[in-house]
This record gives sequence, C-alpha cells and structure tokens, in this order.
Amino acid sequence: MNTRITPVADAPRALHDADFAAQPAIPAAPVSSPLAALLRLMRGRWLWLGCTAAVLAPALAVTGYMTGTKLYSAQAILRVYPQQTSILYSSGDDSVLKTFDSFVKAETTYVASAPVMDRAAATLHKQFPEVADKMTVDGLTGSIEVKRSEALIVLKTTSKDPAFAAGKLTAVTDAYLALTREGAEKLTHVRLTELTGREAELAARATEIDRRMLEVGGEYGPTALAKVHVEKVGQIDALVARKAEVEATLDALQQASGASGADMADEEIMRATLLDRALADLNFERAKREAEMISLTRRFARTAPEVTDKLGEIKVLDDAMAARREQIKLLGQTGALTDTSSASSSQSTEDIQAVLDKVTAQLAETRAEARALNAKRVELETLDEERTEVRRLLDETRKALEVLKLESGKALPGMTVLMSPAAVPAEPAEDSSKMQGAMGLLSGVLLAVLGVMGAAMASRRLRYSDALWKTANRIPVLRVIPAAARMNAAVNQRETDRLRNALKLLPARVPSVVGRGRVIAVTRLDGGSPEALARDLANSFARARMRTVLVQTEATEAADPSAPGWSDALHGLPAIPQTSGDIGCADVLPAGNPALCVDTDTGINAIRRVLGPLAQNYEVVIVSAGNLTDSVAAELILSSSDFALAEVVPGQNLARVLARIETLDSLPRNGGAVVVTGAHRNDPGLAA
Repeated sequence: MNTRITPVADAPRALHDADFAAQPAIPAAPVSSPLAALLRLMRGRWLWLGCTAAVLAPALAVTGYMTGTKLYSAQAILRVYPQQTSILYSSGDDSVLKTFDSFVKAETTYVASAPVMDRAAATLHKQFPEVADKMTVDGLTGSIEVKRSEALIVLKTTSKDPAFAAGKLTAVTDAYLALTREGAEKLTHVRLTELTGREAELAARATEIDRRMLEVGGEYGPTALAKVHVEKVGQIDALVARKAEVEATLDALQQASGASGADMADEEIMRATLLDRALADLNFERAKREAEMISLTRRFARTAPEVTDKLGEIKVLDDAMAARREQIKLLGQTGALTDTSSASSSQSTEDIQAVLDKVTAQLAETRAEARALNAKRVELETLDEERTEVRRLLDETRKALEVLKLESGKALPGMTVLMSPAAVPAEPAEDSSKMQGAMGLLSGVLLAVLGVMGAAMASRRLRYSDALWKTANRIPVLRVIPAAARMNAAVNQRETDRLRNALKLLPARVPSVVGRGRVIAVTRLDGGSPEALARDLANSFARARMRTVLVQTEATEAADPSAPGWSDALHGLPAIPQTSGDIGCADVLPAGNPALCVDTDTGINAIRRVLGPLAQNYEVVIVSAGNLTDSVAAELILSSSDFALAEVVPGQNLARVLARIETLDSLPRNGGAVVVTGAHRNDPGLAA
C-alpha cells in the first residue's frame, strides 16, 4: 500500500497489548562451578588445544629426554680394626668395647670433617680441574654420604662423571688416612723426636763423609789410589838405582886417567862423523823426493796413488833422519860424560854432578807424591771405616724408630684401613632421561592447556550467546540463529519466524497507544549493518498477515537514489513507502537521497515526525537503525522506538557489546532484546 507520511491518517484498526502476549522476566543465569566455567571457557578451542599439545608435548618430551642426566654411584669402605682382638669378644667388663665403639664413631665423624674435605677438595682441583672447578668444601661434604655400620665406615656419592665419582671417594679416603697418619705422628713420645733428630744427624753425617771421600779421592777410588801408589814406589826404586849409577860414574871420573879419556874421545868422534855423513846422504835423498813431489802434484791430484807413494817415501826418509839425529845426540851426551881430552876434568865432573842433582830432585819429588798418595789412602780408609760405623748407627736408629712407632700406634684402641677402595662405576645408578621425557610430555600438555586458557581469558571477543548472561534479566537473548541459516533460505525463514514469534510474545513495559502500531528498531551493537536481519524480520511479519513497513535509514547499493524516502521525509519532503505487491513482502521506505543521508544532521523531532504517521498506518514498523558504534542517529532512532532488537555476531568485542546493551535497556520505551546471528554450531543457545 502507498501511504503519504506528511499528515497522520487514522489507523484502520486499533492495536492492543493482546497483540503481544506477556512473558515472565528471564532470570539471570545462575553462578556455575569453577569446572563448568573452565569447560565453558574451553568451548570451541579443543581442536586448537589438541594441535598445540601435539606440537609442544613431543618437542618438550624430546628435549627433556635429551637433557636427562645419568648419575653414577660409587662406594668406598673403611674398616676399623681393634688393637686387641679380645675386645669384640669380651664377656666381662664392656668398658673397653665402649671405648672402641666411641673410637669408631669419632673416626666416622672425622671422615666428614672440614680438614679431610679441605684436603680432598684441593686434590680434586688438581686431578679434575674442569669438573671440580666450582666445587667448594661444603659442596663436597654435602655430596658424600658417610655412614657407620658396626666397625665399617661406608662412603657413598653420586656424580654425572663416573671417574669423578670414584675420584671424590678416593680423595676423601686418601686425605683421611694421610691426616690420620699425621695425627699419629704428633702423638709420639719425646724419644721419637730425639730418635728422629738423631736419624737426621746421622744421615747428614753420612752424606758429609761421602762428600769428603769424593773430595779426597777425586776421580780415584781406594783401589785406584793403591795402584797409583805402587807405581810411584816403582818409580822411586828406578830413580834410586839411577842415582846410584850416576854416583858411581862420578866416582869413576874422579879416579880415571887422561890416556884412557883420549882414546875414548877419538872413537866417539869417528862414530859421530859416520853418522853425520849418513844424515847428509839422507837429506840429499829427501831433497830429490821433494822435487819429484812438486812435479807430481802439478800432474796429479793429492789423492792419486803416485802422490801418496811419494809422500810415503818422504816420510820414511824423515823417520831415518830423526833416528840419526837422536843417535848423534846420544853419542854427544855419552862423549860429554867420558871425554877428557877436549874438556877439563873439572868440567866433566860438574856435568855429572848436575845430572846427579837432577836425579836427586826427581827422586825427592816422586817420594813426596808417593807420600801424598799414601796419606789419601790412609784418609780414605779412615773415612770408609767411619762411614761404615755411621751407617751401622743409622740402621740401628731407624730400627729403634720403627719399634717406637709400632709401640706408639698401640696407644689407640683401633686402627683404620681402606677395606674397599672406590671403583669407577660402569653403569649409571640413576637415569633421569625417561623421567625428564615424561615430565616434558606432561609439561607440553600443561603448557598447551595454560596457553590456550590464557589466550581464551585474554580474548575480548564474543564467541557464544551465553556470554551475555549478565544482562539476560533485562535484555534477554530472544533467538540464536546458526551461521548455516544464511546459506539455506528455508532455514533462514524458519529462524526469522521464530524470532518474530519471540518478539510478539515479549511483554510490553508501557501499554500501547490505541490505533498506533509498534515501532521496532533493528540495530547492531559493534559494527556492521542490520539491513539483512531487518528485511527478513519485516517480511516475516508480513507473512503473518500484519501490515508491515521496513524503514531503511542507510543507503544501500541496491536502493534507487532517485526514489524519495527516509532522508527526504526527515527534511519535510513527501515520501511514500514502496509496495512490492507480493504476498509475504513488507512495504519499504527507502533511504532516499544520498546527499541528504547525513545522520549528524538528524534531530529527534524529525525522526518522531517520520515514524509517527508510519506507526498510525502500519501495525509493525521495522526500522533498520544501523549500528550503535558508527551511526550517530542510531540512539535517537532507538529512543523514538517502542522496542529495540540488537543483532550480535560472534567475533565482536564483548566489552563493547555489553556496554551497548545498557543502551538498549534505557532508550526504547519497552527496552530491547538481543538476537545472535551467525552462531557456532555448538552454541548452547541453539539447544534452547
């Protein structure tokens, strides 16, 4: 039907409250349990949770397994033996046994004491510089378990390095035994100190004797000195014999006659002349060989056989000439001793006397050397005897010292020995790889749950219709339309008809004016256009045999801009709703001239002037009021309407939606309601 908006015509029939039946108020959703709230929070996120857990859990499990540690355990046992074997089997007075037990307890405590651990830590820093770099004495003490079991002291430790585990116990046991020995040495008697000092003195004396023997003997030992001394004695005997010969010669010269001396001189001169001639001949032959040698060196090398043969001949001549010279020299000396013809008797006597003095001096020097060698022999024999005596005393002192140490050790009720040394473990005692892998798997699942829950709690988007339960007592959720309804026209029509029925059954706060239709404003709370929902709802009312008009306040692409409509009517121009003529289709008041569609220029009086005639001529006026976020005139349209229907789509900002819902409750005469469109298939409102 075509209706002009300017004058308000009489309504064909009156509208009463019975057209919209009363409905009790919807109570607020009860407070659910924390588990229900958690499940509601995780709705629709289980697939995302599964995918996240499938990625994180194996990754953390593998990481945990790879970072797992293997701990190797090592053990060492110290055993305390009693000095008296009858202690352990004493059936009478048990005071001695108690003393032994106290001694074992004290030794157990001493094993874990600070001095032992300090020395063990120093040893470990030298043996394992990389592993024990940051290890302290307290850390070493805490890593070793020391327990007493009867007469046994059991040490246990664990480490990631098997060699270091055994090394820790070895260092502790060695340090304990060393300190025990040092402590036992401090408890020795004064006699032990004296014997120790005597031992050191005798050892130093023996060393000094050895040094003195080396200094006296030099490179000769006693045997070598004896041999040299015997040789010197032989030289003395030879010199004594020669001295006697020279003395006899001197006596003979002094008694000899002059004739005999002349005969001897002639004979010696003849022999010397023959030797001189032979030496001259040899010298001539040598000169010839040298001349031949010069010519050979010009033709041959120095290593040629001809040259080497010639050199050999020259060497033979040189040796012969040297022999002749020695003969002439010896003949001359002999002649000097016996010649009396050419020299005076006094001169010959003086020469022989000089020889005698020379032999006498050699004899005296040789005797002095023999005496010195004999003195060294005597001193070495004395030093050897003294060294033997010192060695004997040193051995006796050491024996006495050992006896004293043995006796002093019996002062304690027991002694400790290493019964079972620490061995390098071959297999780990604890392997946390599997545990770490399981923990990583569990941590991955937990991290995925926490991550998805954190993302869900941090999300500010509306996902399901029950998120609006806080305002359901004032602004109810009339219908929840699934997203599949937009894809199927029959389903969409059925859902819209149910929404229409819900609107009709919603109670009115203010009684309707007789002869005036109900104005329903359709809006969106957070962006978008409610045009599609408003059109479907208007057609639904039309199919219900109710005169319905759809008012478009925003220009659309399908609208005809030349047709007068909403914007023209706001400016006082005539506008007539368009009628399609089809059954089940509502009349439409288009948006009108786009140039006049400026919501900032719209006043509430103009809106009421337009909606008033429409409400008098139609039973239902559906106004597509735009969204409350972008449209300025949307709130004015809501305040001029009887009822507001807000379309909410999942994905909108929840806080903004809740804030806009308060506007639905305050502006329209009869409040408002919410319809959720495009809902998820598991929305709880779909089952209602």
